[in-house]
Amino acid sequence: MRVAIVGGGISGLSAARRARELGGEAVVFEQGPRAGGMLRTERVDGFVIERGPDSILTTKPAALEAAEALGLAPRIVRTAIRGAHVVRAGALVPVPKGFQLVAPADLDALERSGLMSAAGMARVREEPNVAPRDASVEDESLGSFVRRRFGEELLTRLAQPMAGGIYGADPDKLSLRATMPRFLDMELAHGSVIRALQATAAGGAADAQGARYGLFISFDTGIGTLAEALVSDVQSGERTELRLDAAVKNCRRVGGHYEVMGERFDGLVVALQGWRAAALVSDFGAELAQALAAIPFGSGAIVTFGLDESQLDKPLDAAGFVVPAAEGREIMASTYSSAKWAGRAPAGKALLRAFLGGHTHGHVAEWDDARLQAVAWRNLRELVGIKGEPELVRVDRWRRVMPRYHVDHLRRIEAIERMVSEYPAFSLAGNSYRGVGIPDSIRSGQRAADQVFAAAG
Repeated sequence: MRVAIVGGGISGLSAARRARELGGEAVVFEQGPRAGGMLRTERVDGFVIERGPDSILTTKPAALEAAEALGLAPRIVRTAIRGAHVVRAGALVPVPKGFQLVAPADLDALERSGLMSAAGMARVREEPNVAPRDASVEDESLGSFVRRRFGEELLTRLAQPMAGGIYGADPDKLSLRATMPRFLDMELAHGSVIRALQATAAGGAADAQGARYGLFISFDTGIGTLAEALVSDVQSGERTELRLDAAVKNCRRVGGHYEVMGERFDGLVVALQGWRAAALVSDFGAELAQALAAIPFGSGAIVTFGLDESQLDKPLDAAGFVVPAAEGREIMASTYSSAKWAGRAPAGKALLRAFLGGHTHGHVAEWDDARLQAVAWRNLRELVGIKGEPELVRVDRWRRVMPRYHVDHLRRIEAIERMVSEYPAFSLAGNSYRGVGIPDSIRSGQRAADQVFAAAG
C-alpha cells in the first residue's frame, strides 16, 4: 500500500514511520524547505536556541517511545531547576506549593504567597463545600469551572496565567474536558478538587510546587534533536520518502485512489492544521472541510535573548514566569532556558525566551521584529531586572498554529471523525484534534496511519 502524507511536521513524519512498520510505502509532502514543523533548534556560539517548543511531558508515552526507537534515549535531559513565578502587581511571586494548573492543594501555602486577598482566600477555602456539577454535563469552560469552585480571584491571578501559558486561550472558552479532564473527574469522584489534590499529594505524587517539573524532558542539543532524527529516519528509509518544497494545493479522490500532485496513492493522511486541511479536502469532502475550517486557531510570537549574566540583577532561580492577563502586559510568559536546562548557554551567559500573544494579544504576530524585540525586552527588564542590551536576539512568529480547544471540542472532533470514516483509507493527523503536545502529535500520526491501513484491510 502506498500512502501520501501531506505535512512534514512530527505528526506526518510519525505517520510515515508507522506506515513503513505496517509494510507500506509513504511519501511525505512538506511545503517548506525543512521538515519537523514547530520543533526547531538553532545552535550558535554555544547557545542552544529553541525556535518553538522546548520540552516534552512524559506522562503520555509516545514521544519517549519514539526517542528510544530512534536511539535518542541516552541524550534525554531533565529540567535542571524547578519552580516558577507568577506576576502580581509588577513583581515576581513564586507559584505556591501544591498549586496544580488551576487548583490549590496547600491552602496555607496559597495564603502565605500573598497572591490572594483575604476575601479571595476565604472564597477558595469554601471550595470543599461547593456542590459538584450535574454529572450529565459533559464539558465546561476553564473559566466557569474555576470561578464556580474557587472564585473569580483565583481564576484571574493563577488559573488563567498558568493555563494560558500552555494554551493561550480565553479561559471562558477553553474546554476543560479536552485539555485538563482530570479536574472535572476529581470533582465528581471526590466532591471537591481540593480534597482530591490533597489525597494525591498525600500519596507523594506532587512535588514541592505542585507542578510536575520532573516529568518534563528535552535532549542534550535541544528539542529539535527529535525532529532531526525523525527526518533522518524517514529520508533514509527504503519505503519512505520526504519531499521538501512540495506545496500541495488540493487532494482529489479518483475512483478508489487519491491523487496528490499528479500522483495516485492508495491512501491519504493530511497532517496539517485544521484550517489548512480544510482547503485540501474540499474537492471530495465539502462538509468535512467546513467542519475543519471551524476549528479556531491563535497566533503568537517568541523573542529569545542571549546576554551576559552580569546584566542580571540577581541569578535566575526558577524555570520562568507567567503573566496574568489582568496585568495588562503584552508578554504572557517567559522561560529562563539557561536555568531550566543544562548546556543551553556558554559559561557566564544567560538565555531567556519571552512569549507574546495569547487570547488578548494575538495581533502581536503581525508586529515587525523591532517592535517585538523592544516590547519583549522592556517587559523582561522590568520584571526580571536586566541592565544594558542583549547580545543575541531571535524572533519567531507563529501564525494560526495554536488550536483553541473551545467547549465541546471533543464532540466536534467526534463529528469530524465520523465524516473522515466515510472515505476509505483516509485520515487526519496533527494537534488540531486530540491534544496539542508533542506526544499527542506523534501519537496522532501513528493513529492516522493505523486507520488508513486498517481501512485497506
